[in-house]
Amino acid sequence: MAQKLTLMADVFSPEHDKIINFSGDHPSKVLKLIPSLLKSIFKMSSTNVYEDDFKWDRSGDPVDFFAIWRGQDKKDNKTAVWIMVKAQGKQNVKDKKGYVTIMIHPYIKTSFPYSNSFDKALIKTYSHFFYGNQRKKYIERELIRLKEFEDEIKTELGIR
Repeated sequence: MAQKLTLMADVFSPEHDKIINFSGDHPSKVLKLIPSLLKSIFKMSSTNVYEDDFKWDRSGDPVDFFAIWRGQDKKDNKTAVWIMVKAQGKQNVKDKKGYVTIMIHPYIKTSFPYSNSFDKALIKTYSHFFYGNQRKKYIERELIRLKEFEDEIKTELGIR
C-alpha cells in the first residue's frame, strides 16, 4: 500500500504571515483585486486559484466583508507553493470609506510516495541532502514574487 511523506514549511519563516492594513476609500475593491493578482503575478491558471470563503453582510451600515483565497503555484511533480490570502473589513454604504485587513500566508508543500520503511528512509535522506537545496531555491524565488504581490496590493490601495 502506497503512503506519502509530506514536508511543509512556511515561506515567510520564521514569520507565519504578512499583514497589510488599509483605511480609506473603497476597501472592498480588494475582493476583485486579490484573485486577479494571484493569477497575474504567480502565473496561475484560473483552475489553480480557489475562493474558499466569501461573505458579504449588507444587513447593517457599515457593510462587513470577508474572503479567503488559495492559489497553488506548482513547482514540479513533488512540490507546490500555496498562497492563502484572507481579507476582512468594513465599508460604509454611503461614502464608501472603511478599512480592510489582508493576511498573506504562503507555505511550501512537498509529497513523496513510498511503499515501505526502506523507501521512507531513502526518501528522507534524499530530501535532506539533495532536494532540500531545491526547496530553498523555490522559496527564494517565491519571496521575490510575494514582495511584488504585496507591493502591487499597496499600490492599488494607495498605501505608498
